[in-house]
Amino acid sequence: MRQSVFAAGLAVAVMTVPTFVFAGGNVRSCYEQVVVPAAYQTVQKTVLVKPATQRVVHTEPVYGYRTRQVVVQPERITYRTVAPVYQTRHDRVLVRPASVGWEYQMRKGRKVLCKVEHPAVYQTVARTVLVKPGGKVAVRQAAIYGTVQEKVVIHPAGRHVVTEPAIYKTVHQKVKVSEARTAWRPVSARCR
Repeated sequence: MRQSVFAAGLAVAVMTVPTFVFAGGNVRSCYEQVVVPAAYQTVQKTVLVKPATQRVVHTEPVYGYRTRQVVVQPERITYRTVAPVYQTRHDRVLVRPASVGWEYQMRKGRKVLCKVEHPAVYQTVARTVLVKPGGKVAVRQAAIYGTVQEKVVIHPAGRHVVTEPAIYKTVHQKVKVSEARTAWRPVSARCR
């Protein structure tokens, strides 16, 4: 406001100067009107290029294989038939015991009665004897094992949130500090 009043006063003074000059007055000071261009300044600013975002990432399950021992055939007991075992044995048996008897014998053409001893008579007889009876015998059969491969889940399926941070950049921007204006500036006291 003060600047505007001052400028207006100068304008009146300058406009009246020619009157005084033409009238033969003495010039004390002179002013000329000039244009002061707009003033600019370069400032540094941080601007957002891309805002922060979040996204959900789904992960597939991870499978693997493991070897496991399994029973192909469990332990069991079976029975088998065993035939009896026989053996032939030979025994000496008494057929006739020793004895003394009387019998007629011819001696020198005569028939005489003699006392005669008869030894015991033995005979070998074969017989079959049972050594081990037959029957059923339990037979233990051990279990039979094998291996199988089975599919297992190593990591289950899941989901997680991935946050991507905002992206900023620094820019240099020219901004206007003051508008263009007109002003009065003093010139040499001796105006031509």
